[in-house]
Amino acid sequence: MSDPGVWYARHTAPDGAAVLVGVLGTQFPADAVVELPWPPAHPEGWQGEAHVPAPGLPPSRVTLAPDVAPGAPHLWTVLLPAGDGDQVDLVTFSTRDFGDGAVVGRADFEALGIAWSNQVGALRWSPSTGVVAQLYVAPRFRRLGVAVKLFCLAAGIRAVLGWAPLTTDGRFTDLGEAWLRGTPAYWQRPVRRAWLPPMTPPGDTVGVPERNLVPDPA
Repeated sequence: MSDPGVWYARHTAPDGAAVLVGVLGTQFPADAVVELPWPPAHPEGWQGEAHVPAPGLPPSRVTLAPDVAPGAPHLWTVLLPAGDGDQVDLVTFSTRDFGDGAVVGRADFEALGIAWSNQVGALRWSPSTGVVAQLYVAPRFRRLGVAVKLFCLAAGIRAVLGWAPLTTDGRFTDLGEAWLRGTPAYWQRPVRRAWLPPMTPPGDTVGVPERNLVPDPA
C-alpha cells in the first residue's frame, strides 16, 4: 500500500461555485483532484475545505478540520504578489474584521486601515515551483499552531489555483528546522542543505518568553 497523501474532492454547485475538500488517505494519489457530486462531504481523514466562488478565482475561505491545527487562533489572510519574481505572499491577521479562514485581496485589506505591521505571520512561496522562501510568525503568536494553520491555508489556496505543491529547497533557520521536525509525518522533511540566519527583528523580542525565540533541543 502506498503512503498516505492529501488528495482533493471537488464538489461543484449548480451555480458554478465549488468546494475543494482535502483528504488524507490512500484512495487516490497525492494531489489528485477527483470530481464528486454536490453537496460536499467530510470523509474520514478530511483535512480542510476551500470555498471557491467561481472557476479561476482564489478561494474566498479555507477552513480546516478541528484536528489539523488544534488551539490555533482565529486567522484570516491576505493573498497578494510578493513583488519578487513569481512569488506570492499570504499574510495573516487575527482581528475580527473577517471570518476565520477568509482569503481577501490587497484592496479589501487596505480598506480596513490596519497596518501591515499588525500581522500574525506570513508565508512567501513560488506558485510555479512550490518552494517556500519564508515562513514567519510574530514571536508572541508562536507555539500556538499558527505556522501549521497558515501552511495548510496556503495549501488549500494553491490546490484551488492549480499551483505546485508546497515544498522546500532545504534552506532553514534553526527555528524553521525545529518546527518542520514537529509537523505531520506525511509532510516533506528534506535534509537541511543550508543555514539561514534568524528572521526575528530585535524589536519584536521585547517581553516575549525565551521559549518563543529559540528551538527546543533536538
